[in-house]
Amino acid sequence: FNYNVADTFSDRGDVDDQPLSTLRSYSEDTTWTQLPDVEDTKTPQRTKSKKFSCDICDKKFSYNGSLEVHRRVHSGEKSYLCRICNTTYSLNKELIKHISTTHSQDGAFPCTVCAKVFEKARLLKNHLSVHFGDEKFKCSQCAKEFQRKKGLKEHMKIHTGEKNFTCTICNKSFGHNQTLKSHILTHTGERPYVCDVCGRRFPQRTHLKRHIFIIHTGIKPHRCKVCNKQFSSKSYLSIHQRQHTGERPFACDVCKKDFTAYTTLKVHMRVHTGLKPYVCSFCDRQFAQMASFKLHERTHTGERPFACKVCKKAFSDNGYLKIHMRVHTGEKPFHCDVCKRSFRETGQLKRHQRTHTGVKPYTCKVCNKQIGNLSKHMRVHSDEKPYNCNVCNKQFSINGNLKLHMRVHTGERPFSCEVCNSHFTQSSGLKRHKCVHIGKID
Repeated sequence: FNYNVADTFSDRGDVDDQPLSTLRSYSEDTTWTQLPDVEDTKTPQRTKSKKFSCDICDKKFSYNGSLEVHRRVHSGEKSYLCRICNTTYSLNKELIKHISTTHSQDGAFPCTVCAKVFEKARLLKNHLSVHFGDEKFKCSQCAKEFQRKKGLKEHMKIHTGEKNFTCTICNKSFGHNQTLKSHILTHTGERPYVCDVCGRRFPQRTHLKRHIFIIHTGIKPHRCKVCNKQFSSKSYLSIHQRQHTGERPFACDVCKKDFTAYTTLKVHMRVHTGLKPYVCSFCDRQFAQMASFKLHERTHTGERPFACKVCKKAFSDNGYLKIHMRVHTGEKPFHCDVCKRSFRETGQLKRHQRTHTGVKPYTCKVCNKQIGNLSKHMRVHSDEKPYNCNVCNKQFSINGNLKLHMRVHTGERPFSCEVCNSHFTQSSGLKRHKCVHIGKID
């Protein structure tokens, strides 16, 4: 399915309040999972109103949490403890600076409790809390724990149903201001955060950082216990596991079709709403799915980014490459129920099954003949012959005819007579030959 990373984020708090260097994923059970660092990306600067003032020095802050941290400068409170040497600090950044300058060994930061080594002082500080069981704020409703009191406060809105932030365009309400901001972008279409690697755009910085980790780092720490397949996020793993359990918890209200992932349901709903948010920059054609949109644009650019490692043939879509690889592996996973013949593609199987049913769904507008494969038939009228023999340069309109012709050069005779062991290049030749033996067989 077309899994849009940006669609995975829903009503889940003011994510922009999180530190820039912390990357979090949001899974189906609304559990945050901390992921490894990715290098910070260039993002547009946004100015926020500073409405929280210090009553001692009149310094202003955008967030109340920032003001509370600042007040410790005046009170002298030192609540940040170094778990290595037990020194205390007023600010988190002071503690991180202390670890960076005091507890570094050859540029790395080893844990004093276990054998783990970290590249950054901040990562070591966070890791030490695992060993020492630092205080966490627990939700009284669902027992979920948070590192910060503010995180718990924002989480409680899920249970209380509090939604104080309302969209002025459609009047939809949200529990968090940042969720409202993200929602407004669905009306404006603005996606200001751009991936430097692939050019994909996102409405939020956190969406971009998550995209970089999942798509471009190649790290897949989550493994399926059934088939051992690995995933970059816990949410992807939970969606995959439903393939084994058969669980499909998300149902369409219109047609009752159900899905394993909420994002897949959202994309499906565009069938009913007619929404096509992806517009081709070359011809203005619109698409409901990102994958279809990207594939279409490559018809304009000629881009073929997926190359076969065996024969170097390039494809515009990774799915086409996977099908092509079966040419080299010999894999034919699609079987005819009637004659047990196997095929590489579902399209080949469907065309073959018409030989048993006799169904010919297409009518040629030139000669009114009923046709099973219209595109191949039309070459009869156009004299188009796209398949060339690389030995004698003879041209053919159908690839199958070229394959038969190649036996002239290779000497291959795959069809053998069961009576006299004569061999033939084509099945039709064998059928004609069998007429010689009819009397003897009788």
